[in-house]
Amino acid sequence: MKRKKTRFLIIGAGVSGLTTALALSHKFPGEVLVLEKEQTVGGLLRTLTRNSARYDLGSHRIHQSPSQRAFRLIQEVCGEELLKKERGGKLRLKKSYVNYPITSFQMFRGIGLLESALCGLSLVRYRLGSSLRGEGRIRENDNYESYLVRRAGKRAYQLFYEPYARKVWGGEPSLISTTAVKKRISMLSPTLFLKDMIAHYAGRSPSQYYYYLRGGISRLPESLARQVNESGGEVVVGVKDFWLDLHQGRRICRLKSDSATEVEFETLITTIPLDEFLLKIDLPEGVRRRVESVRWRGLRLVFLHVEGEPRLDGESFYFPELSYVFGRVSVPKRFDPSMQPDSGETAFTCEIPCSEDDGLWAAPDGPVFEMCWESLRQAELIGQNQKALVAKSFSLRLPKIYPVYQIGWDGLIKDLLFFAAQKFPFIYSSGKPGLFLHNNIDHSIEIGLVLADDILEGLSPSDWLLRLDSFHNMKLRD
Repeated sequence: MKRKKTRFLIIGAGVSGLTTALALSHKFPGEVLVLEKEQTVGGLLRTLTRNSARYDLGSHRIHQSPSQRAFRLIQEVCGEELLKKERGGKLRLKKSYVNYPITSFQMFRGIGLLESALCGLSLVRYRLGSSLRGEGRIRENDNYESYLVRRAGKRAYQLFYEPYARKVWGGEPSLISTTAVKKRISMLSPTLFLKDMIAHYAGRSPSQYYYYLRGGISRLPESLARQVNESGGEVVVGVKDFWLDLHQGRRICRLKSDSATEVEFETLITTIPLDEFLLKIDLPEGVRRRVESVRWRGLRLVFLHVEGEPRLDGESFYFPELSYVFGRVSVPKRFDPSMQPDSGETAFTCEIPCSEDDGLWAAPDGPVFEMCWESLRQAELIGQNQKALVAKSFSLRLPKIYPVYQIGWDGLIKDLLFFAAQKFPFIYSSGKPGLFLHNNIDHSIEIGLVLADDILEGLSPSDWLLRLDSFHNMKLRD
């Protein structure tokens, strides 16, 4: 059995773990080891090569972080591969498309004058009824449904927000925390509606843009991993599984890979899903039951090829309504033409939110392809006579992509994280899955940088977790 010794062991080679590894390697060259179960780094930020084309695992963009530190690091490691792109996203609502990201004004303009009036009346009626009943604006027992009905009215909730919740989280909206609203949805108040309307007619709507990487989003984690290695660290891929021996003061990680290896470490940083990691250590039965109650939502990614071009401009299309099997569709070559050099056909990446116990998760490719093609035709992205290229189409299943923010999730997650930090004061949880986060690429990089700073300053895992609320309050940008 091979034996290694390292100061810092990082489990998971997503961008957060790699960013921490790079920062620590600058201070401790040769004393950082990163382990990854896949054959390539990046986690969800991977790019596949197949059919002489390249496909990201879903639709990914790079945004400039408000702190700028994360974006500067991306510029440093990616250099000329960084592309600035104008946004061309569109959202389908009631058989029409509006620009995405969507404003409250665009949403009501897209559904038509009559439906907008009915939504407005619904909101006024609800607000008047609430005033007469003496209900306050804030409720301690709020959930996704009650919060949005109060802010947007029942009709708008049923039209847009309810089907969106059922599709994305796969359950009753009344069981979902308001966290799911406040992280993602900004088009809720009449005041915002008026501001959006004035900006639209005054021609002051800001131009939307994002950044992408030539050749696919995987260029970012690949560049980070390369710099970790150049800084004296080591990134090992293809580690199928691992076991932890933490008994009687031991700090040993046993790897299941092509050659059995033991790694002795001083500090461990985990960026894999919180529940998966906790189940690797000895837990009291009550804690284990709580770990097993953590819920995630996965993705069935369907990569379809059709002859010809899409009927609409744009690189990403959003479908909140339940009549479409997917939640989002992207066109890889619209992000970067080199993703699919053959202009005679088009690849679509269809994202189907589902869980491992859903029928769609286990369904054979053939019927799922047919559902996606039918939804693409229904959405008018392809014509009725455009030929589907079945032989080039394929699918992937990705579990544990999105945390499900059930009511009470925050207390559960904090309890589990602090339990681990106090029991093992040399183990730090980080990254999206490690902290039960849903965030953007720049957020993950910023978290990785902050963790490295805190470790170098001598902060304990419990001190590090005091930042958890600020990470969960980061606003999402699609």
